[in-house]
Amino acid sequence: MLNTVVMETLSTDVERLIKDTAKKIFFEEGKLHATTQDIADAAGINRASIHYYYRSRKLLFDKVFEEAMEEFHKKLMAVINRDEPMSRQLIERLIDLLLQRSMEHPFLELFLVAALNDNSDLKRSLLPDPPAEKIALLNEFIAAEVAAGTMKQIDTQHFIVNLISLCSFPCMAKPIVKNAIGLTEEAYGKFMAERKAVILKLIFLDL
Repeated sequence: MLNTVVMETLSTDVERLIKDTAKKIFFEEGKLHATTQDIADAAGINRASIHYYYRSRKLLFDKVFEEAMEEFHKKLMAVINRDEPMSRQLIERLIDLLLQRSMEHPFLELFLVAALNDNSDLKRSLLPDPPAEKIALLNEFIAAEVAAGTMKQIDTQHFIVNLISLCSFPCMAKPIVKNAIGLTEEAYGKFMAERKAVILKLIFLDL
């Protein structure tokens, strides 16, 4: 019985190691064409171990991609589904979440685009529609801020796209950003730490 528990624990640990390594290679390092051998080498295991749990690279990729999307969606819903009115504080929490996700998995959007281009049927499972009531509340919030003179007039759809872009692009295009404005790795870290305050000042005129 004890040996069975130990074996199951070891099996779970190896499978977790494989998935964590694959996520790092795909979504942190952006290596779209990484092979199971690349993943095995990075994890310090043999390739047969990967094929034991996942019969193909595609099955492994699909699993880690699905997990990454589910994890982000749960965190997103935890922020926007709270029973509270739309507010600056909620916008700030959303920015925190988007920046955190972009820093952790900067290339996830690129893989999402590639996956959707290959299979448009994935949209419903990977990109569920935002809650209609939250969109309505965001419309009202923007209108109130514009009326108060603390925000420029902007369509809600453009507001959402701007917010996502402002948070994700500096991470997704990190090599380009660093080269364009001459940042070292240390300076880039400082740049990203300042990002939330910069985004808020772009949104709200009274900051």
